[in-house]
Amino acid sequence: MGLKVYAVVFTTGSEKGIPLVKEAYPEALQLQKDVILVASNNLTSEIAKASALTKERQEEGVRGAVFKLNGSYTGFAASSLWEWLENAEETE
Repeated sequence: MGLKVYAVVFTTGSEKGIPLVKEAYPEALQLQKDVILVASNNLTSEIAKASALTKERQEEGVRGAVFKLNGSYTGFAASSLWEWLENAEETE
């Protein structure tokens, strides 16, 4: 069984939040300025804490949410996205 995939979506402060996510999850894939995907078996609360999106760990102006994706994807995007998702789901 592979890792779970999460989307961390910043509504403000992504310039501070994205580097925190990348520090905690070096294999994370940034999709756009405010959105980054994380492959992990951690809980959403742990990913939110690493992203400075919790009461216990806050950064000034950093706001957003962590969403657990359900493994069902579709769309038209760069092949690197689909490769990243496939690798994340195969990794244990």
